[in-house]
Amino acid sequence: MAVITLQNLILTLAAVVVTQIIYTIIYRLFLSPLSRIPGPKLAALTSWYECYYDIFQPAQYVFKIKELHEKYGPIIRITPREISISDLSFLDTIYSPGPRAKRNKDIEKVKALGINTSIGGAVDHDLHRRRREALNPFFSKKSVLNLAPQLDGKIPQLGDVFKMSCQSKEVVNLSDLYTGFSSEKNIGTVLRGVKFNLHFSWVRGIIRLLPPNFGGRWVPQGIKDMMHLRMKIRQEVQQILDSKDKQGSVNPHSIFYELRDSPTLPASEKTAQRLEDEAMLLIMAGTESTAKSITIAHYHLLANRKKMHKLRAELASNPSDTLAELNQIPYINAIALEANRLSFGLTGRNPRVSPNEALSYTNLTSKITYTIPAGTPVSTSTLLAHTNEEIFPDPWTFNPERWLGPEGQEKKKYMLAFSKGPRMCIGMHLADAELALAVKEMAKWEMDLFETVEEDVKFLHDYHVATPNLDSLGVRARVIRKT
Repeated sequence: MAVITLQNLILTLAAVVVTQIIYTIIYRLFLSPLSRIPGPKLAALTSWYECYYDIFQPAQYVFKIKELHEKYGPIIRITPREISISDLSFLDTIYSPGPRAKRNKDIEKVKALGINTSIGGAVDHDLHRRRREALNPFFSKKSVLNLAPQLDGKIPQLGDVFKMSCQSKEVVNLSDLYTGFSSEKNIGTVLRGVKFNLHFSWVRGIIRLLPPNFGGRWVPQGIKDMMHLRMKIRQEVQQILDSKDKQGSVNPHSIFYELRDSPTLPASEKTAQRLEDEAMLLIMAGTESTAKSITIAHYHLLANRKKMHKLRAELASNPSDTLAELNQIPYINAIALEANRLSFGLTGRNPRVSPNEALSYTNLTSKITYTIPAGTPVSTSTLLAHTNEEIFPDPWTFNPERWLGPEGQEKKKYMLAFSKGPRMCIGMHLADAELALAVKEMAKWEMDLFETVEEDVKFLHDYHVATPNLDSLGVRARVIRKT
């Protein structure tokens, strides 16, 4: 009987590992159903290609993908398992394919934020639909209009800050101001950790198992910030679960009392973990993007006096006392659309997966048809859509006029700031309401930008939301007077 020595065991294991590596290389490059799709071989071979541009550049892979499309064409393979398509005629196939077709999320992208049990973390199409149905009543147009008194109550706070700045002659940081206007929590630093969490999510998992006070310099700051935010939210959620108050007796607009008391949701959808994840998502998705859109709008209106004058003229000729009336002013809507376009919404790839059927894409230039197997993540980033020069000429220029008239209405189908289809951002009406009210208030004040340039608002890094120059101090201005 042969004796298995330690040396033989090590050699055998090494041979198995080498064989596995060789097979993986051959499969991904030559045997995979995606092997015919153009793109860099290194991206097809390993996810470390993506990791390099996400972490070490940093947060530049979305821009690299745009560069790769310019080199390889409208359909490219960007990871061993994922496809990117820049052809905007394919948007509906990816995101809004019709009532009978299902589109799941990609679990690999969901795990970056660690909110798997939220509506945004629902990978399965049907699970997402059930969770969304429970939240829809809070975010309908009617519900947002009913919130108008609360939203109107926040606007004077902006005016008070502008008045104080005018009187004191101190510079006001508009980036910080609008972040506070959208939410009491600043999650900008939290989102700086999403790329690390995406590629090294196991680190976050280990840290969650450690005592709350454990940590040191070796723990990435983004993960620490995320954990601290979750701890605060967990305490608030637990207070709601422990409370004997019923929905309506405390706060008529409290989503989490409603979810807790919902007769249609099973107990599994009312756990502390799930409500915590839902709260995390609503804070991250519903505040940072809105604040950025408002800041971008204000910066460009201050940088382009003609557009600010046009806004003031529109408001003067269309006096609006209610949110509903404000929403009817075309130039207000155009400013909101353009600010959202240049804020890019969810800036990272937001792939969809067709779980049951293969997709087919034909390159209109080469006439080659590619079959995309069921289960393959496919995406078009907001960068690819919003900077498409055929749809949006001079795409980095703030130009609200591009949204006016019938041609402007036609462009709306290419907007991805709130995504498309059944997974479109549930809070889009609330975000647009806050933006419209803020734009009306900013038009009342004459200001000069202070040591602020376009790089302080421009999309330069992809940290889940459009992030400008990492050294930016924000958009700053001096308030001259009230108009």
